[in-house]
Amino acid sequence: MRTAKLLLLIIIIIVSACKNPFRPPLIDTSTSIVRNRSPEELLQNLEKSYREKNINVFRQLLHKDYRFELLSSEYQQIGIDMDGDGIKDSWWGYDYEVEITKNMFELGSSDGIMPVAKSIELRLQIPPQELWEQDPADGREDWIVIPCYFDLILSYGNSGSSYIANGVARFYLVEESGGWKIIIWRDESQI
Repeated sequence: MRTAKLLLLIIIIIVSACKNPFRPPLIDTSTSIVRNRSPEELLQNLEKSYREKNINVFRQLLHKDYRFELLSSEYQQIGIDMDGDGIKDSWWGYDYEVEITKNMFELGSSDGIMPVAKSIELRLQIPPQELWEQDPADGREDWIVIPCYFDLILSYGNSGSSYIANGVARFYLVEESGGWKIIIWRDESQI
């Protein structure tokens, strides 16, 4: 009888050792849905998309009518002909932005000069809300404009080499279906 009780106690200890009642099972609650519930969260998700090199997150941050706008001094150098008139334009749209960002994340520079970066970091200095602006243009009264200083750092391999761009970007944000989207990203940096 005593041996049976001892054997039963050992079995209980072994069985209970397999399951820790103080550590519940881990449940994956991650989702592919990006919530841009505030302008700050949207810009933090923009940083995250670069850090993770995640084009699917990046796409969810842009409005369907998105435009990237260059300074007038830059478009002759890096602008593209968006409207087919043979003249380089100072902007490009959603599809081209997604294409060049995907290339940066996965292939390196489109001209083949720069390889794929081992890591990419976009750092935005999001100003306090009282420094945000309302867009005064007709039809844009509900748009928010946030000027941000930025650093874009592309790091390559073990050599320690990197490419750094910095300056000012002005983000025009619009609320859509309970979330925020970037409708215009205006680069106000000098090359």
